[in-house]
Amino acid sequence: MSRLLHFTYDIRLTFSAPVTRHAFVLRCIPSSLPGQQILDACLTLDPPVPFSIQRDSFGNLLQIGRIDAPHDHFCYSVRGSARLDFSQRQLVRCSSLFRQPSAYTHLSPELAGWLDTLSLPEQPRARAWTLAEAVHDRLAYVSGATGVATTAAQAFHAGQGVCQDFAHVYLALARQAGLAARYVNGLPEGEGASHAWCEVWLDGVWTGIDPTRCRWADEGYLHFNAGRDFGDCPIERGVFLGAASQTQTVFMRVSQQQ
Repeated sequence: MSRLLHFTYDIRLTFSAPVTRHAFVLRCIPSSLPGQQILDACLTLDPPVPFSIQRDSFGNLLQIGRIDAPHDHFCYSVRGSARLDFSQRQLVRCSSLFRQPSAYTHLSPELAGWLDTLSLPEQPRARAWTLAEAVHDRLAYVSGATGVATTAAQAFHAGQGVCQDFAHVYLALARQAGLAARYVNGLPEGEGASHAWCEVWLDGVWTGIDPTRCRWADEGYLHFNAGRDFGDCPIERGVFLGAASQTQTVFMRVSQQQ
């Protein structure tokens, strides 16, 4: 079903003391893909500095810049619209990278043992869904229980995490179960924060599946980036000079337009 989505994504980083030489790499502008047409997208930065746009090896858009002057905050805001219609997706080839473990998705003995207890269907689509249900039932969503460095094995052992952890656990199991799967981040329809889910290569098409919410990802999910795991495609990464801690506030809204 075709949907016209309007999206906003606002991030504010506040530093406890002024910092300088702040180099940043953002992945906050979505790309047009088969099934996802970006009609317009505008990025604004505060402090306002020039930035370049490149693509990484996974095809994600990078926005790269540097703030040399002292500053106690860094804000970036994206606004735009997109038309999503999954009937327009195309058959694609799948890299073998998405069948192999990655830095965040190595299979621990505990994960492997649990996978062996599951009764998985032979049919790939049914197998993908069974794994999503199993991960959703096994993990509890607990905000703040994990961090950006938490691996699938660590989150599984703790039995809790956030959307990033649900995705990593799912990827570890899906790849071991013979499925090609990748990590995706972006914005789901509604309000709140950015989200992470997975895509599984089924019948030659990347098909979104969300183990956190236990549902297939439909045209209400705006795809920003994809990679083997979080480490390949964080929405924001940076380094700066200065003895300062930082806090982050996030707000996003995705609404359907008639």
